[in-house]
Amino acid sequence: MKVRLQGGEEAEASSFDGRLLTLLSGQAFAPGSPICFEAIFDDGARAFEGRVIGSKRVDEERFETRMRFVNLRREDRERLVREL
Repeated sequence: MKVRLQGGEEAEASSFDGRLLTLLSGQAFAPGSPICFEAIFDDGARAFEGRVIGSKRVDEERFETRMRFVNLRREDRERLVREL
């Protein structure tokens, strides 16, 4: 799923287990830092906020960032599970 980070950078949500979301982006994030983004769905975008657990480089251009959500409604959790 495509996502747009707070600074406008494009990223990709690669997995979600109901608790932790994994993003692939060109940017690393420090553990504990806040992360805000919009998930791009077929019917529009939805804003989310979370905290970074950690980032690691996966290739020369991208980092894999694991995060947990600060507040996630049940409907949004179910939709993320379906989409990913």
